Amino acid sequence: MVNEDLLRQLFVKKSLKNNENGFQLQMKNSISDATIVAPIKLEIRGESVENEKFKDFMIDLDGEKVNNKDINEQNPAKFSVKSLATLYFERDNPLPKEKYKIRFTKLLTEEYGDLPFSMKERIRG
Repeated sequence: MVNEDLLRQLFVKKSLKNNENGFQLQMKNSISDATIVAPIKLEIRGESVENEKFKDFMIDLDGEKVNNKDINEQNPAKFSVKSLATLYFERDNPLPKEKYKIRFTKLLTEEYGDLPFSMKERIRG
């Protein structure tokens, strides 16, 4: 099992912010090449993003856009070292400007298995 403190390094600090369609956050891979083989699942303040309140979840991985729900073993997402992933969440209203606990409950990779981790971040913009 990979150390959760190490996994927190994936998260780009100060990247959680509102945008015109909802909110976004970023992850930069500074650890090791990984192949994501299942949809990423995460919670914000204990609420699953699959909840209809968040509508959809798109990933821009170094300019290549993929819908999170389309990631699987036949259609994996390569998360190479130095890659930047921006996760876009559609939402009717912006997130209030306060601190959030974000938990990746499922981040299944071919190389390392499931890599759950959590962090706290304040919303920006």
